[in-house]
Amino acid sequence: MGFNKFTLNIILRSVLLAINSLLIAFLAANSEWVFTFIFLCLLFILQVYMLIRYSTKINRDLANFLIHIKEQNTTLAFSKNNLDKTFSGLTKQFENINNRLSEIKDQEIKRQNFLNLILNRVGTGILVINNNQEIVLHNMALLNLFEIYENTNSKLILERINSSINEFANLQPGEQKITTIHVSNLTRRILISYSEIKEKNELQKIYSFHDIDREMTDYELQSWNGLIKVFSHEIMNTITPLTTVINTLSECLTINGIEKEINNLDIKDISDSVKGIKLIENRITSLKNFIVKFRQFSDIPMPEPAKINVNSFLENIIEIYRSNFPAIQFINNPTSNPLAIFADEALLELVINNIIKNAIESLFKSDNPKIVFTNYLVNKHIVIEICDNGHGIDSSIIKKVFIPFFTTKKEGSGIGLALAQQIMFSNKGNIVIDSGTHGTCVKLLFNSNN
Repeated sequence: MGFNKFTLNIILRSVLLAINSLLIAFLAANSEWVFTFIFLCLLFILQVYMLIRYSTKINRDLANFLIHIKEQNTTLAFSKNNLDKTFSGLTKQFENINNRLSEIKDQEIKRQNFLNLILNRVGTGILVINNNQEIVLHNMALLNLFEIYENTNSKLILERINSSINEFANLQPGEQKITTIHVSNLTRRILISYSEIKEKNELQKIYSFHDIDREMTDYELQSWNGLIKVFSHEIMNTITPLTTVINTLSECLTINGIEKEINNLDIKDISDSVKGIKLIENRITSLKNFIVKFRQFSDIPMPEPAKINVNSFLENIIEIYRSNFPAIQFINNPTSNPLAIFADEALLELVINNIIKNAIESLFKSDNPKIVFTNYLVNKHIVIEICDNGHGIDSSIIKKVFIPFFTTKKEGSGIGLALAQQIMFSNKGNIVIDSGTHGTCVKLLFNSNN
């Protein structure tokens, strides 16, 4: 309806212009109507101006509105007088669009503030750079890592990072690198990760900087604390009975600190002395065995990797257990296309034997006990999976199973899984344990590119 009124208005103004033009043409040849002629000419010019102004007003308002949108400025207000009454509906739509854009901008600001809050809570330094080497985004962890003041401009931040890390600009997408930086006379090891994304045909470079020194120090302290507790426990287990035995021997062989004569020794003194000597011998043997196990853990031989066919390797191991443990089902699910890994066969066999031993112990009093072996390829990793349907491992314990000498078994050494993890690491692999009421699954992961 508004557009029809606008068209009629233009037609009416055009008709008046045409009539005015005819009058001017008629009076042009009559010199007696000079002033009227001049008046009509001025009126013609005014009509042309008013027509142009009227017809372009909507274009000006629309252009002005679009310019504000381009500049992300939502402060432009539209009143009823902004446009001709014939376009009052368009004015209302302009107002609705403007209000909606204002809401979107407010939401964007809130999301940005929320993102900044999360980034500043993250302990890893984050840096995003565009094609023009300008910083798009960074967080407080980055500034703290390189000891940069909060209000430092982007150029100085990049200069500081470039001066601290020579390899910063040479990283390839998806690459990770551990490097050493020197900040305020302190040396830190940093894990740098680099990735790229394209946003509106603009390349965004994303860097993350992780201080691994603190993380490694915390892990080392936990490991040392665990070892110290184990050593203290083992030594006290030896010293306490030895002290008791020595006091007993002293009572058997002396009176008030003076050695007994041979004829003063009775059968009970001799019997207690022999028992004490045997106890000392047992505790020394136990301590010796503990030291042997510790040396076994700390002196893992260098692996000699070779190509291993996973299907046949597992089948050879399983066959031995099938004959020795007939009450347990040993199920092997070989792959149709045999997978091959590069690892030290003897060390890997030690790992799998230890896992099977633990699985067998967990199957005590289980109905239909079974251990299932599976191997498959996933995410560029070859996985050997060993699952049992035993009683599983408690969630409070599973976090500690790789701590050296940690054990819940009365006769256990706590060395098996810690040794298995060390062996897997030395073969450039990893070990993961998943356990619950359904049983326990141990996954051995190998890089398929090896």
